[in-house]
Amino acid sequence: MAEISYADLKELNTSCPASITDVEYLSAYSWIEETTPSIAVPGLPRFWTPPKGPQTLEKDSGVVYVDQNAARHPDYPMESLFRALLITHPEFDLSSVDVVTDRNNIRKLLHFINPRQESYPFDRFTINIEVINNTAILGRSESATAEHIGPHEFRGFSRQFENTYTTAELCGSKGHYRILSYSFCGMKFVVRHETSGYTKNGIDNHRELKGDELSDLLGNLSLSSPSSSYTSIAGSKLRVGGGGYAVPLESTLEIKTRSTKNPLSIDEVAPQLWISQTSKLVRAYHDKGRFLEPKVEDVSSKIQYWEAVNQLDLTKLGGLIEKIIHIAKRLGGRATIEYDAMSAKLLFHKNTDLDKMLPGDLYARWGGGDGAREGPVGDFGVSCRQGDDEAGQVPNRSKGNALLNVKMGEYVVRDDLPFAAVIRSAVTKGFRHFFRSLPTSLGDYHTLCESLRASNVDVLQGRQVRDLMADLRSGKQDWDTEGHNRCFGSKNVARDSAFRLLYIFLQEKTEDSNAAYNATLFVVSHYRIFWYKTRKMVRQAFDSTYTPSFKQKRELDKWPAEENLQEDDATTEEEVSDGDYYWDSDYS
Repeated sequence: MAEISYADLKELNTSCPASITDVEYLSAYSWIEETTPSIAVPGLPRFWTPPKGPQTLEKDSGVVYVDQNAARHPDYPMESLFRALLITHPEFDLSSVDVVTDRNNIRKLLHFINPRQESYPFDRFTINIEVINNTAILGRSESATAEHIGPHEFRGFSRQFENTYTTAELCGSKGHYRILSYSFCGMKFVVRHETSGYTKNGIDNHRELKGDELSDLLGNLSLSSPSSSYTSIAGSKLRVGGGGYAVPLESTLEIKTRSTKNPLSIDEVAPQLWISQTSKLVRAYHDKGRFLEPKVEDVSSKIQYWEAVNQLDLTKLGGLIEKIIHIAKRLGGRATIEYDAMSAKLLFHKNTDLDKMLPGDLYARWGGGDGAREGPVGDFGVSCRQGDDEAGQVPNRSKGNALLNVKMGEYVVRDDLPFAAVIRSAVTKGFRHFFRSLPTSLGDYHTLCESLRASNVDVLQGRQVRDLMADLRSGKQDWDTEGHNRCFGSKNVARDSAFRLLYIFLQEKTEDSNAAYNATLFVVSHYRIFWYKTRKMVRQAFDSTYTPSFKQKRELDKWPAEENLQEDDATTEEEVSDGDYYWDSDYS
């Protein structure tokens, strides 16, 4: 097993310019709502059709995708990228590519290098990597590929906004993905990303891909008899059809929604737009769901400026990706990368049990061979922990294990325990997700804490209330007077610690009631850090465990825990300063 620490980044270097060049649109596709996984190539993004005047929208609800490619095609989430690419460019030389990845993975690695670069707080993440000859494929690994927004949950207005301000022109389409290539730090990248929409400026002369042309392009593939307008590919569950037309890169746009009280700066979205070379941005502002008239901005010059002033981080990004590829090769070509903000390290696990990312026929496009090419690998400053291969492997996380007991470290979550599924999810995502998953019933939290104790989950990790106060305060933003910069707080660390505080109240009952009161007051009074459920449950837990004085109660009552749609809202993933309520086009 190997690791890369934050300190190791100082040693990373690349002699090539840390800028994106030779940008080329390769292909695109749209997922089509069918019972079997189906894509239309090249597909079509939603068309920007804003209504006139202010609009009042309902909050988002229902199912939202975290990773639509994996949700619709769990066997091979990366397959749709390669099918669309090879349909559009049948002779494309995959062996000329160094890295194939989703935009989301690059954002996560950039966050590891400098958390301030990413407005979405990737406090924990996992990336799977498979090396085929000299090409590294980076695959997303999410704990859930879709989530459900309950009727009493508030997670912004992004989906409602997109449905109101854009129009789906391709029948049945449910998500549009684009594939582009470019050079960065001496490497050739192929990057996939979702697009919020497009404007028709400069694409009057489009031409739709006809069915007979698609059949010709599919001619090099081994086909089975089509049962509908979509073509089935032998050895794959994915079906491919025609539809839509190619949209130029300069016509695509990214949509963000925000409260009028929390303006969105270009620095918060620049990394995402830079990775996908998206030059159009819509910043849609609302007051409790009432949206002002938004406009489409051309931010290409601002993205170029961001690239120029962030060369140090981008140079490290190039060096980090090179290092990741070398480590993966040394581990046999299949590995899992795990990151936890508390350790500030990327941990690499040799993973021979990792499912292959592609169907068998696609590996042949590299000229034979479906594994990493063995070759000399330098040290590159990697910290390695020696051990046998078995100890360095990660358990197989393939589908179908949802009902099995999940071992995590030295604790086990039994299936018969109350809230077992919730515990598994929150241990992976962060303790703050307990507040999202449970209703505002103190009795449920008592039961949850008992289940955590029965599972031997180390919730506190040695922390006491006074220790938690520092974590709670870490969610605040500050001002660096020397560097004249805003310092972004780590809200997810603060929110995880809010649950730890509740756990202490219900399970430990610290004798330091003054410290408990001060921590509770901090949580309930900072509504821009802690959301409604968090504030309400911490207050209830404090009141049920301690007897607040008249003065304490008066101070706490100044901050009633009420659900408020004015709280920060950001959209389209990812996924902006709030991880629990941040949605953007990498979140699906």
